[in-house]
Amino acid sequence: MPSTISKNSISSTWIVFVSLIPISLFFYTFFAYVTNIPFQDDYDALLEPVTKLTQLSPFSWKEFIHIIWVQDDERRIVVDRIAATLIYLINGHLDLRIQMFVGLLSLLGFLYLFYTIIKEAQLPLLLVVAASFLLFHIQYYEAIYWGMIPLQHIVVHFFALLSAYYLYKPKLGHLTLALGAAILAILSDVSGTFVLPTGLVLLLLQHRWKHAGIWVLVIGGMIALYYYQLVVPAYRPKLSDNLQHPWLILYNFLSFSGLATDLNTVLPFKLRSGLIMATGLSFWCIVIYSAFLFIKPSFQHAKVAYPRWKITLWGGLIHFSITILAFAVGRAMEGTQAVLISRYKHMGFIWLILISILVFSQLRPTLRWVRIWTILSVLVCSFSYFEYVAPLDYYYKERNTDMYGWEHNRALPSSPIYLSLQSAVDTITTQSIRAGVYELPRDYFFEMPYQVSADLFTLETKQMGHALVFTNEQFIRSVHKNDGAYILLKNAAQSHYIPTRQKRYSLKSFVSSLGKHYYANGFHGSFPVEYLQPNTQYQVWVVVIHRGVKVLHPTTYRLDALPNFAVRISQS
Repeated sequence: MPSTISKNSISSTWIVFVSLIPISLFFYTFFAYVTNIPFQDDYDALLEPVTKLTQLSPFSWKEFIHIIWVQDDERRIVVDRIAATLIYLINGHLDLRIQMFVGLLSLLGFLYLFYTIIKEAQLPLLLVVAASFLLFHIQYYEAIYWGMIPLQHIVVHFFALLSAYYLYKPKLGHLTLALGAAILAILSDVSGTFVLPTGLVLLLLQHRWKHAGIWVLVIGGMIALYYYQLVVPAYRPKLSDNLQHPWLILYNFLSFSGLATDLNTVLPFKLRSGLIMATGLSFWCIVIYSAFLFIKPSFQHAKVAYPRWKITLWGGLIHFSITILAFAVGRAMEGTQAVLISRYKHMGFIWLILISILVFSQLRPTLRWVRIWTILSVLVCSFSYFEYVAPLDYYYKERNTDMYGWEHNRALPSSPIYLSLQSAVDTITTQSIRAGVYELPRDYFFEMPYQVSADLFTLETKQMGHALVFTNEQFIRSVHKNDGAYILLKNAAQSHYIPTRQKRYSLKSFVSSLGKHYYANGFHGSFPVEYLQPNTQYQVWVVVIHRGVKVLHPTTYRLDALPNFAVRISQS
């Protein structure tokens, strides 16, 4: 046996090892903050259909298909609902943590497809490391930790890219696999329907006329079935309304295209959005020029055989181009602020990875430039954890206090749809619990027992519109999960827990302190007065959790909830 390992073997081993670092950190963070708590659309999209399926007696395939086929919002989410049903059957109840985890496994599929593109294009495998750092982080935490989203908004793009992966070879078997992946994309989310033009373009460029006809018939028929009796909800703006705002469409289009360069709170909004749109514009210059080079051989030769990596890469680019345009139009009236949210950022980073591979395949740069790109990818991943651990921490606490509020007070304050759909959400949740489909959390980390302190907690309380606002300028929390300050509004009948947003140091201060300065002095929290019981008095307390020790502090405030969303705030 040779005593040395080849350079390529060592390199490949090193590539795998380093790529596992962001993957491990990503899933460690996932399991640390994941909760089996539904949010907004999860109620009617997952809990309700699975509960209805358990009540089918006798079982009917017709009813089963009807239940999983019924639209949610403006789309159908068949894959999500089938997965939820299987989880219920195997696990004994619907655990949204499993639902999310299964959907997030598609990220590993993405990385494998990126690996095949990079390897077959004979690009440095170091680009796989860069792709791993750009893909596995928490900038898109809202998509990671929302029950239905990973098997909808993330999986749909994986199936679309997988479909393109199988369209490189003129064999019926490969076409069948591509059709299967495309159908799964369609059944995942409405953006999956964009596989029709994507696949058609790829087949036509390869002069595969017969396969193009099969693609149109099969995928076109599936899409026709998908849109049959699909109704756009009344609360969604019409296409004609959105098209009346061409500049907003353009701003959103460029913002979606450059979303991966969003520095969030580090920059003022105008500078932040300007950088994003400038990046988006530069990306489109690259794509348009490269597209010309890509399609040129198809018009120059009677028969064209594109390598698999090019077909896969351009399948992803075409599908994302259409998706970005559709989102830009669909969110036009909501403005750019609706684009720059965590839930969409995975699309921005997948798009960035595709663009980076495209650039390196065209320029064939030296290894030094690949190393620089990899270092930038590591910095982006590191920045993601600095910038988004705090909002993720608050998001996690909101989910827990939400479910506690529903369980004890029928109040779910951070879900905007709850006020108008309270009766429906109450019914869905109650029925799913009674049917054994959903199980409430067994304990809440902010609940009793407490150590009771006699020291008054400094707190400012005031009403702003229909919200109570609580602020403090001195408190500093540790970085441990669950630690922090929680406002407690309590009387004999109700206990409302309100998580607070802890202030945070700047990126400059965090770096200069070598990571010691993260949470800064002061916090604020808010609570809708709609959830207070009228003609009732509440005492205001503050629960401080530090390294698992819970201390209850009194304040001087007393709240009297009055009719018409009014509150009288007094001090003793």
